[in-house]
Amino acid sequence: MYNNTKLSMKNDYIFKRVFTKDGNEEFLKDFLTGLLKIEINEIEIQKDVTLEKDLIDGKLGILDVKAKINNKILVDIELQVRDEKNIIKRAEFYGSKIFDTQLYKNQNYNDLMKVYVIVLLDYKFLDRKEYLTESILVAKDNRNVELVSNIKYYYIELPKFRKHEKNLDDKLEQWLIFIDDEKEIDEVMQKNEKIKDAKKEYEYLTGDAREKRLAELREKYELDMASAIWNGVERGKKEGKEEGKEEEKINTAKALLNKKIPYDFISEITKLSIDEIKKLDK
Repeated sequence: MYNNTKLSMKNDYIFKRVFTKDGNEEFLKDFLTGLLKIEINEIEIQKDVTLEKDLIDGKLGILDVKAKINNKILVDIELQVRDEKNIIKRAEFYGSKIFDTQLYKNQNYNDLMKVYVIVLLDYKFLDRKEYLTESILVAKDNRNVELVSNIKYYYIELPKFRKHEKNLDDKLEQWLIFIDDEKEIDEVMQKNEKIKDAKKEYEYLTGDAREKRLAELREKYELDMASAIWNGVERGKKEGKEEGKEEEKINTAKALLNKKIPYDFISEITKLSIDEIKKLDK
C-alpha cells in the first residue's frame, strides 16, 4: 500500500510544494543560482491556487514550477521520472507557449523576457556522459559564435549524476544530492543551511497526513487509469466478448500504450513482459 512508503522528493507534488510553498522562495533561488550561475536579486514564484483541488478531483496535469527571475527571465521546471518518449517536443511546446503568452497588445518585442525550461529526468536521455545539457544556438559555420536565443533548455539526467564524481562545494550538485537523496546529503546539509531547511520541509510534508495523501493521489493516478481499462476488458468478457487470452493481453496493452501508461504498469496489469510491450510500442 502507498501509505507504507515514504514519498520521494521526485514525487512531483512533493517537489513542487518544497520549492513553491510560501516562505520557501530561498530554496528555489539557491537552486537556480547554482544552475544558471547568475546573481538572483529577485524571484517571484507563480502560485497554482487550483493545484490541490485538481489533485482531489482527479484532474492531474503536469505539476511544474514556474518563476520570474530579476524581472528578466521566466523559468519553468519540470521533473520526469518515466521516459514517455516525448520530452523534447514537450519541453519545446511549453517553452514556446510561455514565450508566446507574454505578448500583449501594443507590447514592444524588446520587452519580452527570456524563457528557460529546466527538466530533471530520472532516466538516461542523451548519448553523452555529462549529466547536464544546456542548449545554445550557434552560427552554422562558426561554432564559437553564439546567437542570442530567447528560449533555452536545460536537461539534467539524474542517473548520470549518481555516477558522477560529485563536487560537494558546487551549489547545483548540492541541490541534486538533496533531490535525488544521495548518500552525501548529511555532508551537504552541513555546507548549505538552505538545504538543511529544505530537508526539514521535506520531512514535514512527507509526515503530514494531508500533504502525504495529496501526493499519494498523484502517485496512484496512472495505475488507476490502467486498472480502469483492464476492468473494462474483464466486463466485456462476461458479456460474451471473450477473445483469445494472448490476443486479449495484446489489445489491452495497446490500449494502455495509447493512454501513455508506463511500461511497468502495463506489465503489472497484463502480465506481458517489458520487452513484449516495447515491441508493441512502435
